[in-house]
Amino acid sequence: MTIRTITGLFRKPRGLWRLKVGFPLIVGVGGLLLATSCSEWLDVSPKTQIKSDDNFASEQGYKDALTGVYLLMAQTPAYGQELTYGMLDAMAQYYTGMAQNNQYQYDMAFDYQNSGVEGRIAAVWRQMYTAIANDNELISRIDQADPAAFAGRNYHLIRGEAYGLRALLHFDLARLWGEPYAKNPQHKCVPYMTSLTADVTPLSTVADVLEKCLADLSVAERELAVDPVRAGMAGEAAAATPDESYERDRGLKLNYYAVCLLQARIYLYMGRHAEALAKAMEVVEQQTFYFTPDGEINVAETAQRNRIFSEELLFALYDTSLRSRYSTYFTSDNMSSLIMSEASYQAVYELFKPGFSGDYRYAYQTQELDGKYYSTKYMQPSGGNTNYMFRIPMLRLSEAYYVAAECQLRQHHDVAAAMQLLNTVRSHRNLTDGLSLALTEEEAQEEIWKEYVKEFMGEGQLYYYYKRLNYGQIPIPTASGGTVSYSYQQPDYVWQLPDDEVEYGGRAEEN
Repeated sequence: MTIRTITGLFRKPRGLWRLKVGFPLIVGVGGLLLATSCSEWLDVSPKTQIKSDDNFASEQGYKDALTGVYLLMAQTPAYGQELTYGMLDAMAQYYTGMAQNNQYQYDMAFDYQNSGVEGRIAAVWRQMYTAIANDNELISRIDQADPAAFAGRNYHLIRGEAYGLRALLHFDLARLWGEPYAKNPQHKCVPYMTSLTADVTPLSTVADVLEKCLADLSVAERELAVDPVRAGMAGEAAAATPDESYERDRGLKLNYYAVCLLQARIYLYMGRHAEALAKAMEVVEQQTFYFTPDGEINVAETAQRNRIFSEELLFALYDTSLRSRYSTYFTSDNMSSLIMSEASYQAVYELFKPGFSGDYRYAYQTQELDGKYYSTKYMQPSGGNTNYMFRIPMLRLSEAYYVAAECQLRQHHDVAAAMQLLNTVRSHRNLTDGLSLALTEEEAQEEIWKEYVKEFMGEGQLYYYYKRLNYGQIPIPTASGGTVSYSYQQPDYVWQLPDDEVEYGGRAEEN
């Protein structure tokens, strides 16, 4: 019998395909099977090479399984590249100066018939559902576990993170394969997987996926009420002796405030502005995460420069291969380089306006070399400060301000409140000349868009902004003689299901 993975791309008549992390799984959305043979393992790390039968015999096994999900998410087909600075930023039209034969030129054109684009889409599908399969196995085990068998708050932290990650992964799948919610919330897009099963799971509508995401996030929010990132924790679990070693670096985990911002992101995508505003303001008003101090950004020694604004990362993945990836894609002498044209570069950072050259995002997160312009956000200099390195931003503090600002406009038509929120972020980006509080609502929304363009380069979020608002044409800014004009790319926001998923998962009739 031929065993197929999610998309059928791995067909192995002998043996089973094994995941790199945690425990071996053969993963197919049409059928998820837990393998029992443990004889062949790919190297990842000693901590994650745990046999299936023993994986959940101890608390450490649960920790390792959760780490495995994070590691899968950080791989190239997911947030390690394609869903951050790769495909999604190409589709957002950032890379206007790259070579004509760059692999991402077809992504920029939404050419889904191109074999390279088709292969990358299939790889994203496979990687995301592989992470979900691992996450679901963890959830099924911890739901049956005895909380008393875990030290301190660990049961609640692990369970909360696992439920939150399932929501995050499915939300992004719906944002990729579903029609924009504002256009058609009833579009059947992706299956919402909650267990390992040999049965085909039907496609859910965009609306159903998002409601299920919110339900999972409600579980995560309740469990993470004891998260050490919160001040004034309450509850029996909060009184337990903490596992201080495991609770370090909560910004590298899907913590309580990251869950709040993810809820705000989903509510905003659904047009539920009052709820989005409430969750965004909970993040704005928290006291744990803060804007990166000027003294860490505006430093002469480049190796010590905090380009990623690390204190602002509510949730980040950790990937030590960022250095090699950066050297491949963000250098001026490489045919694969992801670079901007000079005109687009000047327009994005509004360099034709007085004072805008001091914007930290321009001055320290970008670079010009040999007439080419590219991001330095992921630069990993030798001897660099390890507190700032190897981080892939997933949710950052500034987004809470942008969400709240947009909700102030749409829910309350309060331009002044919206611009005050934007001015707070801009002041921490060294833009001290605040936006007028007397702008029109249309002008205010344009300023929010400009912030997304500057803030989220390399992070994939600008594409989702365009899709959420169902832009019929994605603007490509050009600057000339102190003015800005635009050309446009007509987007195709709906990724096609991988061919093998349609064929072997029986999706043709569902579509």
